[in-house]
Amino acid sequence: MYREGYNKYVDILITISFAASILCISTISSELVFAQKNDNDEDDDKKEGKDKLIVKATIDLENVDMENTKFIRVIGFINGEEAKQDIPISSIDKSNNNLNVELKVNEENDIVKADTPDEFFVCGYQVREGDVSKETTTTNLVTKFDCNEGDILGNPTKISLFKSGSQVYSKSQEYYQAHLNMVNNNTANNDKVKIKIISPLADKKDTEKLVIAAMIKGQIQSEVIEDVQAELDRSDSNTISRTFTFDRNTDLGPIQIGERYHACVASNDLSPPEGQECEKRVVKHFDKSNSLPAR
Repeated sequence: MYREGYNKYVDILITISFAASILCISTISSELVFAQKNDNDEDDDKKEGKDKLIVKATIDLENVDMENTKFIRVIGFINGEEAKQDIPISSIDKSNNNLNVELKVNEENDIVKADTPDEFFVCGYQVREGDVSKETTTTNLVTKFDCNEGDILGNPTKISLFKSGSQVYSKSQEYYQAHLNMVNNNTANNDKVKIKIISPLADKKDTEKLVIAAMIKGQIQSEVIEDVQAELDRSDSNTISRTFTFDRNTDLGPIQIGERYHACVASNDLSPPEGQECEKRVVKHFDKSNSLPAR
């Protein structure tokens, strides 16, 4: 009887010990799998960061109307891609003198691979409550903005906005004020803005694929030309062009005479010297296209 009881006790201890061992092994295995998953996630994050081209835009907050601005839109066209951020003023630390904004695009896509000294542009718009109007009127002045152009010099590449010495906004305002008569005569029946981007390719006749983009008032339109050779065969001037039509009423307010617009053309076949080239002008017409050679 005693031996039988002892044997049962031993069996119970062995069973408990075995169960505890299984539980311990299971826990360790789970931790190892979890740890391996985290390591892989970190590797993926590092890989994603490595594949991104970053442009760091520094905004001088001393030249931003922090009291009346609702949000700041930062937008650019970099390495054949659009990059945009809307930053609420409420999210900005007003004790800082500068705001750093990172615009990220792919280092390489199916059109162009980033390299020095590819061109790009970045613009910033200080959007007030009163700027965002549902109606296009001649009383709306140009929304305060700044734009800057640069070359890819590394990763990251830095650029500044709203520096005290910038003349971008003042030049647009001057053009607007100097052409108020034309504004009054031509805006009533024009709710569209046409921008024609021209890309001369006489020096790059072997180009196969490219993207053309235009930006105005925080809005970007672009088009990929998949078969450049087919279009060049139909062209007498070795030129590719696209006309983009923008609504004058935007989510940042109405587009006005004097608004600055940018255009870029990007393709690996354009390099050297640059895989992306950009130019800029101000809007002068509502009744016909505003033309700009982008290279």
